[in-house]
Amino acid sequence: MTDTVSGSAGPAGPAGPAGSPDMQDVPVPERPGAVERLRRALPALGSLQSYIGLVLVIAVGVGTKGAVFWNQTNLTNAITAFASRGILAVGVTLVILTAGIDLSVGSIMGIGSMTAAMLLVHHGLSPILIVPACAAVGAGFGLLNGIGTTWLRIQSFVMTLAMLSVVRGIDRQVSDNVAVGVQLIGPDGHPTRQAAAFAKLGTPGHQLVSGSWLPLFGRAGVGYPLIAFFAVCVVFQLILSRTRFGRHIYAVGGNPVAARLSGVNVTLVVIAVFTLSGMLAGFAGPIDAAYSASADPLAGTGYELDAIAAAVIGGTSLAGGKGSITGTAVGALILTLLDNVLGLNAVSDNLQLIIKGLIVVVAVVLQRPGFLKDAVEPLTRRIRARRG
Repeated sequence: MTDTVSGSAGPAGPAGPAGSPDMQDVPVPERPGAVERLRRALPALGSLQSYIGLVLVIAVGVGTKGAVFWNQTNLTNAITAFASRGILAVGVTLVILTAGIDLSVGSIMGIGSMTAAMLLVHHGLSPILIVPACAAVGAGFGLLNGIGTTWLRIQSFVMTLAMLSVVRGIDRQVSDNVAVGVQLIGPDGHPTRQAAAFAKLGTPGHQLVSGSWLPLFGRAGVGYPLIAFFAVCVVFQLILSRTRFGRHIYAVGGNPVAARLSGVNVTLVVIAVFTLSGMLAGFAGPIDAAYSASADPLAGTGYELDAIAAAVIGGTSLAGGKGSITGTAVGALILTLLDNVLGLNAVSDNLQLIIKGLIVVVAVVLQRPGFLKDAVEPLTRRIRARRG
């Protein structure tokens, strides 16, 4: 029979020896101070940088212009004007997630715009046929980017820079350097049926849904550019987060060697993201043509920079493997509202470029692993030294 020793028998005696584990004093953990709590929260703040930036831009707009900025008409017009570049940003995000870059999306959107105008003016096609045709043209150029990057082993920066020049040259050649208007007038003095339908793709004042009350938009209606931008963001965010292809994109960007060893067809994934980027750029072409009421041979010039900036500000890492379409959408909102706020405050175009460039630099710096912790650590040490 086993003996049982009771630790509770008898009256309480003096404290046992210091080495006794059951009698040893348990140190009470010190509650972290405000600086320490801030240091621990910095990683979360870094991941929310795009949302914090959006709140700051809105606060500046409301603080400087009040109701002139914060009203339905102004915000809707601002976002509509940026919708085509926002769509470009979604495609660029896919490429950047694989640690690549696409500098050709502005030119591809430009040739998509010219293709749309020519199909409307010279062939009288309806937007139902024009939009997929332009997307197919863009996908073809994107496919060439992907093939050059993978099979020819040309760096994506060089390959897409060359494609930017090639596509722009084709655009100017087929148009004879002349803008093509899309507001066609029939014999009765009114826009033709095809032109009226095409105008709904982006011409200001032409809404697809109007008359019924909608959240955020009231009864003013919603234009096709906003609907298209929102739909593209939702679809591709779901692709990234819910599909095997999306997981493969992150895997290729994070570590292509490990992805290949895990059975991922890295070449196919890279070709696919460049093709999708080109497709989205071509898809945005008719929107830009309708918004501008014409297709200009120089349409889309510099748009690739806005698209890349939106992705980076939204938290997409240029090193690949990190980012989301949601973040890119927020980055696009930051840029369009920033343009609007600066315009309302009569800031010169030159100064606007400087401000946007600085914002991109700050966004990239904040994405550096451990940057915020490293920046706060000296302050934390000084406070601890003073307390000690």
